[in-house]
Amino acid sequence: MRGPMLLMMMPAVLMAQRSALPPLEAFERDMKKNRLGTWLVLEDEGAAWGALARAALDEDPLVMLNLPLRVIGGGKKPDGLAPILRDRFSWAKGAHWALVDAKGLLLVEGSSQPTATDLVSAAERAGVKSRAQELEDFLKQNPDHLEAQGALLRERVLIANRRTRKVLGNSPEKPAGGPKDVPEPPRPLDPDNDLKIWSPVVQQLDRLFKGAWLEAGMDPYIAIATSSAEHSPSMLTLLIRSKADMEEALRRRPNAGEPWLVWLAASRKCGGWPLLPLLQSLQPLPGTTPGEWPPMMALNEYIKDAKARRDWTAIREVVEARWEDMRVGDYRWGGAENLWNRLLSPLVEALVSLGDVGSADQVLSEALALDNWSGLPGQARDLATRLGRPDLAARWGALSPKAR
Repeated sequence: MRGPMLLMMMPAVLMAQRSALPPLEAFERDMKKNRLGTWLVLEDEGAAWGALARAALDEDPLVMLNLPLRVIGGGKKPDGLAPILRDRFSWAKGAHWALVDAKGLLLVEGSSQPTATDLVSAAERAGVKSRAQELEDFLKQNPDHLEAQGALLRERVLIANRRTRKVLGNSPEKPAGGPKDVPEPPRPLDPDNDLKIWSPVVQQLDRLFKGAWLEAGMDPYIAIATSSAEHSPSMLTLLIRSKADMEEALRRRPNAGEPWLVWLAASRKCGGWPLLPLLQSLQPLPGTTPGEWPPMMALNEYIKDAKARRDWTAIREVVEARWEDMRVGDYRWGGAENLWNRLLSPLVEALVSLGDVGSADQVLSEALALDNWSGLPGQARDLATRLGRPDLAARWGALSPKAR
């Protein structure tokens, strides 16, 4: 028991060690993480420049430089780093800002309220390159370097996301009395802003789709999944145009993880593509069992689709087989909570909906014996309540994990 417990405690211990570092050592460690540079703002009484600097960094071309900002409190209640920086950089009383390198050395500094123009001029004087510029220069010499192509795509997505948030701001609130469970449809950018913000991303992703995107590992998936592509008509056009290529890749490798991840991420950004016709067009290997098909990557979407069609038998077939494999095997699904959400909850709901309450009781009994999770009775009770079965809610809520 001590081994797993120690492993579980390690992140907390590491965080405690990090926070216990002397302020100067912690500062220098943070600066090393940002190889291209970091903006510093030392505030003082009556000079709360942090918010102003943060807003300025959302302006072009500073947003494309995409350097991090560190705000240090000064004044009557300075944080521990403030006096160290004043001594290190010979900063007199008052607020200051600076651009520092990875060694924590000053590149440019100022003692007046920073504007976007001031910070642009400072970056130009320091000759600082953005990560995107660095990768673009590298790709001119190494055009087939897939890792660099993927890194450039991710960097461009980060920048496009920030610029999109600046243009669109916060989503408008729903009218009073409207349905709470219906998501607000994404607001599209106007054509000019869409072209200005997203064309670099579209060009880079299109280059990967036309080339070796399957060999690019997780990069296309991460870029699509983390992007605000739902607001970009040009990105949606590209994803829809590339849908046939993604599905052809799945027909050749229906159990491979990467093409599924890319297809699913693109589907979500485009509002959801039908999953069942795609699955019916694929040919799994002979001997593939219900516990292996659909592939694990597509299981959540498959369950969601089957629920919408109220096809409880389909859910039971694929999830019950997976539960049996997991129950007799020696592996977990990333913890009890994840196991409940991805596997047990849809299986129990399907069994109750099919009128097979006895099998649902058996699954919960097996789950308690397997994982001894104290939260399971409460989750099962809440599910039964949602299904309109107070009798099951009372029975399942009273379940008790067996003592180890």
